[in-house]
Amino acid sequence: MYAFIMMKYKQFQGSAMHRLSRVAAVGLSAVLAACGQHEAAQQGGGAPPPAQVTVEAMMPQAVPISFDYVGRLEASREVEIRPRVAAVIEHRYFQEGAPVKAGALLYKLDAASFAAQVRAASAELANRQALLAEAKLELDRNRALAAQGFVSARALDTAQTALAVAEAGVHTAEANLADARVNLGYTEIRAPLTGVMGRALQVEGALVSPTGPALTTLAQIAPIYARFSIGEDARLALEKQRAKGELEQGRQRVRLVLADGTRIAAAGTLNFSDYKANPQTGAFDMRAEFVNADGALKPGQFVRVVVEGGQLPDAITVPQPAVQDGPTGKFVYVATPGEKGMTVALPHPVEVGAWVGGDGHDKQAGRWVIKSGLKPGDKVVVDGMARIFFPGMPIVPSEAGAAPGKAAAAPPASAQK
Repeated sequence: MYAFIMMKYKQFQGSAMHRLSRVAAVGLSAVLAACGQHEAAQQGGGAPPPAQVTVEAMMPQAVPISFDYVGRLEASREVEIRPRVAAVIEHRYFQEGAPVKAGALLYKLDAASFAAQVRAASAELANRQALLAEAKLELDRNRALAAQGFVSARALDTAQTALAVAEAGVHTAEANLADARVNLGYTEIRAPLTGVMGRALQVEGALVSPTGPALTTLAQIAPIYARFSIGEDARLALEKQRAKGELEQGRQRVRLVLADGTRIAAAGTLNFSDYKANPQTGAFDMRAEFVNADGALKPGQFVRVVVEGGQLPDAITVPQPAVQDGPTGKFVYVATPGEKGMTVALPHPVEVGAWVGGDGHDKQAGRWVIKSGLKPGDKVVVDGMARIFFPGMPIVPSEAGAAPGKAAAAPPASAQK
C-alpha cells in the first residue's frame, strides 16, 4: 500500500513541474517579445522635436533702479506730559488714543492752595506799594525842610534810601505774585503740540509731582518719520558705482511698503543722513519724512523703505523667469546657431545684480540686472524653458512681442537626423 501511494505522489509531482515549466516558458517569451518591440520602437523613432520658445534680444539701456531697506515708523515729535507742580488730579479731559489740538486742556489739578498763594502775593504787593507811597511822601517832606535849613543832609539821605528800599520791596512783591500766578496756571495742563494722545498713566485723585512718573504721552504723527539704516558695505559700493559712472543719481523719492505688501501712494523725502556710523550696528542711520495727513501710518510699524531716483545708464536686464539655478550657479539659455541650420539652446552662466521693476505682488514683472555673462545682441530664452530637456537641444525661437506667425520655421526633418 505504501509503495502504491509513493508511486502516485511521484506521478503528480512530475505533472506539476511540467505545467510550471510551460508557464515560465510562455512568460519569458512574452517578455522577450515586449523588449523586442521596445527596441524596435527606439530604433525606428527620431530625435525629439524642437522646442517652441520665446527669446528676447539683449540691448543695453538706462534702467531706473531703487534700493530697499527695512525701516520703522516713528513720530516726528513725541513728548511726555508731566506736571510742573505737586497737586492732586481733579479731572482728565482727553480720550486715550484720540487726536488733540495744540493748547487743548488735558488735565486739571487741584488749584485751591495755588489760588491762596496768589491772594497772599497780591496782598503783599499792596502792602509794599503802600510803603512805597509813604517813603515818597517822607522824601518830599524832607526835601522841603532841607531847602529851609531845618533838616540835615544826613536825614535827607536816609529818606532817599528808604524810598529805594520801598521800591525794591514792590518789585519783589510783583515777582512773587507773578510766580504764584504761574504756579496757578500750571494746574491746567495743556497739549504743547497737535498730535495723538497716548494711554493715561495717572488717574483722577492721584497725587502727582514734577519728579514723579509722567501723566501720559503725546505724539505728532503728521508728518511722520521712517527711520532706516544702510550698511557700510552697501554705502561704499554705491559710492564706487557713482564714481565709475555705473550709477546716476537723480532726484530722490522715498516710498513705503507696509508689512502686508501695500504700497503707500504718497512719496516722502530724505531729511536726515548721519555723517557717522552707528557704533553698535556699524550702519549709517537715515530718515525720511512723510506727510501722513490722514494719520494712516502709525509709529512703531515695520515697513520697507524704497529709495527711488537712481538709474543704471547702460544695463542689460532679463525677466526674472529666464534666470535658472544650476549646480554651479545661475544661468540663462541663449539661442545659438547650431549644425545643419538648426538653432539650439546653450546655457550661459550669469552674475545677477540689482532687482528692478516688479514688487511683492507681481514677481513676474521684475527683471534682473546682469552684471556679467551676456553681451548686447544675445537672444535669451524668456519663455518655454521647461521644454528644454538638455543643453544644446534644438529650439524654434520667436521674438518676444512678435506675432505668432513670425516665429522662426522649424528645421526640416532631414536636418534633425
